[in-house]
Amino acid sequence: MMAVRRRVSQALHVLAATLTVAAFWWLVLGAANPPAEAAGAGGACSKHTVVGFLKTHKCASSSVQNIFMRFGLKNELNFALPMAGNYVGRYMKYLRGMLGGTAWEEARLPYHLFCLHTIWDRQQVASTLQPGARYVTIVRDPVDLFESLWSYSSMSAYYHMDLEAFALAPKTGHLATRAYRNLGRNQMLWDAGLPASAMDNVTAVRAKIDEMEDTFGLVMMAERFDESMVLLRDFLCWDFGDVVNFKLNARKEGKKQSLSPGARAALREYLAADYRLYDHFKATFEARVDTFGLARMSQELSVLRRTNEQMSGLCSVRATDNDALAPGENKLWGRGVVAYTYNSSGHPDCRLFGLSELNFIDELRQVQRKRALSVLGEEEDFGEEEDEEEEGVGNDELEEDGDKSDEEEDETEDEARNWPGEGWKPASGLVPGVGVAMPSKLGGLPDIEKMKQMFVYRVS
Repeated sequence: MMAVRRRVSQALHVLAATLTVAAFWWLVLGAANPPAEAAGAGGACSKHTVVGFLKTHKCASSSVQNIFMRFGLKNELNFALPMAGNYVGRYMKYLRGMLGGTAWEEARLPYHLFCLHTIWDRQQVASTLQPGARYVTIVRDPVDLFESLWSYSSMSAYYHMDLEAFALAPKTGHLATRAYRNLGRNQMLWDAGLPASAMDNVTAVRAKIDEMEDTFGLVMMAERFDESMVLLRDFLCWDFGDVVNFKLNARKEGKKQSLSPGARAALREYLAADYRLYDHFKATFEARVDTFGLARMSQELSVLRRTNEQMSGLCSVRATDNDALAPGENKLWGRGVVAYTYNSSGHPDCRLFGLSELNFIDELRQVQRKRALSVLGEEEDFGEEEDEEEEGVGNDELEEDGDKSDEEEDETEDEARNWPGEGWKPASGLVPGVGVAMPSKLGGLPDIEKMKQMFVYRVS
């Protein structure tokens, strides 16, 4: 009898242990992938699928963009994509006409996601996306952003000095210009659509911050990226699996430049307008975290990090030196950054986590083009371009651009400001309702120079 009781007791202990383990994994998997109806803080809600993302330079925005591109690809959503390149407005504000000449524009596909680099124009973006869009962006400490931008885009080749010297030098002549016409002082405000001429106008800066406050339902912080992902998931009623991420374009520690206290102080003054923006949205972020609840935030951070770790293990993700990678789909633009290798057999999404921005955009173009042609019922070749250069240019071109005279820089700036300019007329065969057509000359031929301004930095 004692032996029977002992065996029964052992069996009950084994059963209890098994049930405990099963309950643990049920809770973990349930938390990691809650039903969409229960994803938000307010109870029942559905996933938001129309989103405008202002992709600010060097604010961990490539990681956020990768999240949106994966989500859109998985859910068969349409992106606002130009015919080539990874910008929709590099030197001028975004215009709906920048999507012209594409199969998806010809097919009048509805657009759900806007997430490429741009100079933001609220009305033009809103007119592009489907109704009910939610808007998000991300900010970063301006001095840290500028130091990262300087290194990543080889701005020393443009200004012919190192960052320490630039920080302490008077900003006159060539030093007062934007590197390569679109990078430099108060980059976040520039990306948000504030012209360089208004950076010292306190009223204009305040108005732009107020506009952003009114536009963006969520402004994330690069320094608090995981908390930002929790808030993004909640804001869009998404699953934890939707916001899994591995930080893209992050630099190797040894590539980060150290600055003297005097240089940092000088840069802080130089970037005063961006600090007004940053300090404002840092305060709103902290208030939002408090409203979200510290206990809930702690719990959801644990789930997010566990979900990231699970996907990393499933995909055998390995951080690697981007400089050592051969050209391929996970080779990133820029030197001194961290790239990722993976085992694509672990999960269908594995390769997407490490896919470079330009390669991912080209893949989206291919998918979207097929969708558009199915709507048009055609097999027409819309003349897809080969890969254009990603953000920035190679060192030889950087040196060449850096040797431009101030007069040449002024001429190109004037040309961009005056676009479309004299001699421009709408091209034929455009989608009705598109406010700005593709540029063409009086003879009807495309104006290649103006198209370059709209879509690419240089054509190789």
